[in-house]
Amino acid sequence: MQHVNLHEAYDSQGDTISHLSDIIGGHKRHISLLPNLKIINQHLSCHSDTLFTEQAQKGLYFSLVGTKPIIDSDDIDSIQISYQAQDIVGDFAMTEGEEKSLFQIHVTTELLASLFNETEEQVIQYFSNLFASINQDGPLISLPVTDKNRAVCRLMLAYQRQTLSLIGHVYSCIFTFVDQLKMLNHLSRCEDCQQKVFQAQNLLESPDHGKLEIDQLAHRVGLNSEALTLGFQHLVGQSVERYGMHSRMQYAAAMLRQDPHSKSSVVAKSGFTESQFEAAFIQHFGVSSHQYGQIH
Repeated sequence: MQHVNLHEAYDSQGDTISHLSDIIGGHKRHISLLPNLKIINQHLSCHSDTLFTEQAQKGLYFSLVGTKPIIDSDDIDSIQISYQAQDIVGDFAMTEGEEKSLFQIHVTTELLASLFNETEEQVIQYFSNLFASINQDGPLISLPVTDKNRAVCRLMLAYQRQTLSLIGHVYSCIFTFVDQLKMLNHLSRCEDCQQKVFQAQNLLESPDHGKLEIDQLAHRVGLNSEALTLGFQHLVGQSVERYGMHSRMQYAAAMLRQDPHSKSSVVAKSGFTESQFEAAFIQHFGVSSHQYGQIH
């Protein structure tokens, strides 16, 4: 396995240096907005199994995470929030062919204290307690991409070349993420809300759930769609959409095992068109529904 220190891997333009081209490709660019606020835009593509050493300064990191370069909000797979109490150096591994992207907001606790009209000690204590409550002292908290945070991220990504507008959109993202952390903290502690999330999980496992959109599902269990999206990912470990897709495909497969000629009725109950159903089935099981019926 190769070893690369990322602190020494980039040229003055932020591109990976040429003598590492057989190992990695990509970039890491910094946008300094204020003395205590900057953006880090990073993409890594790995050409061989590699162990990377990375450095991080103390502060809060709000990271948009994806695989391909993050240009638009559609490129975001998840949002990660981490707090570093001090400067750190750490390692992570990537395999050949793997790609990772980060679009990070790095903000100091000093600036956050100013934004939230608190002392720096209060901000540090607040986020320390928040991480302990939500993630049992884990190093980071993951948020799913929701309609709300996707909208603010889209604006931030669109205004990267307009510094004053960009600062405003960065602040908007920070406030949105912190609000979602507060909501997630409540969901992780409230048994009533957790029961509603698990009720939604049960509804997704019913045969007719394919007709339910997230807002309809949230209404049926007594949560708003944002709370359901956040809580479902945290408690179940998957997004509502992914879990619903899995349940629908499992139900469809069970029906086809019972009767290989029942595809038309299975498709009708799935909530998909026939072409959508077939594409989802192949993605899920690796074979067409017709082949699956013959095999089983």
